[in-house]
Amino acid sequence: MNELETDMMNPWIEWVKQLQAVSQAGKAYSKDPYDLERFDSIADIAYQMFSHLSGAPVEQIQNLFMPETGYPTPKIDLRAGVIEDNKILLVREREDNCWTLPGGWADVSETPSHGVVREVLEESGYVVGQPRLVAIRDRAVHPYEPVFPFHIYKLFFICQLVSGKPVINTEISEIGFFEADQLPPLSRSRVLPEDIHMIFAHARESLPVIVD
Repeated sequence: MNELETDMMNPWIEWVKQLQAVSQAGKAYSKDPYDLERFDSIADIAYQMFSHLSGAPVEQIQNLFMPETGYPTPKIDLRAGVIEDNKILLVREREDNCWTLPGGWADVSETPSHGVVREVLEESGYVVGQPRLVAIRDRAVHPYEPVFPFHIYKLFFICQLVSGKPVINTEISEIGFFEADQLPPLSRSRVLPEDIHMIFAHARESLPVIVD
């Protein structure tokens, strides 16, 4: 999807997202079978539009949209900044062989603070505590790559290291701590260099939560 990646503000991408959201909301609240069929058609049009924009097959585009019913809302991605000896904890994703802050999707029936602590343990083997929110970012207005056809809010926390040791798993191939000026290749779908520098800045002093 290189064309999409180089055109983050393409209005057609936003229109595709809006069409898919209209389809999902319509199916959630409609009972008439003819209306349900029309909303399925709107979703198909959205998939075809995104396929045309990206050059990817329609079937691949359909798989990008998370299976969901009900009123469409943004997804929540939790990320943890764990700093020790002026170095930040990063994990290497097997999916793209690049590094990121430990984290993942928020779970239902789980608070964001509990979720980010769980994600750090699952992805790194480290136990952390005292999560402090430092930023809420709208993924769509920052240069994460690639562009996703669904809406995501990214919540960044600073967490205190409590105990544990690095443990690799089926998703993570390496775990390590890095200085701010010696970051490895980052998984830009999950984290940007400015996210990490933001966490270091918030760790040095008490700053307002960033919301954008």
